[in-house]
Amino acid sequence: MSGRTKFTWKQRLEAVEMCLSGDYPYTTAAKKFNTNDSTLINWIRFYKNNGVDGLQESYTWRRYTSELKLATVNDYLSRKFSLLECCEKYNISFDSVLRS
Repeated sequence: MSGRTKFTWKQRLEAVEMCLSGDYPYTTAAKKFNTNDSTLINWIRFYKNNGVDGLQESYTWRRYTSELKLATVNDYLSRKFSLLECCEKYNISFDSVLRS
C-alpha cells in the first residue's frame, strides 16, 4: 500500500462482494471494515465500471480530457444526472473531481 489507502484490494473486494451478494447492507459492511458508506459505494462503483482491476490501488492520478469534463458538467447542470450518476456514467473516480 502506498499510504493513499489503508485497505488492500482483497479487503475492498470482500466488502464489495458482501454488498453485491445482497446478504449485507452498506452500513453493516462498512462497519465491518471500519470505513464509511460513501467509501464503500465508491468501491462498488469502481468494481462495476472496471471489474476487480477497479479495486487495485492506483499509483498515479487519472487525467480527464476537457471534453469529458465539459460533457459531465453539462449533464450535471442540466439536471440529467446526479453528481454520483455523472461519475458513474463517465467513469470519473470521485465526485470531488467534478466539484473542483
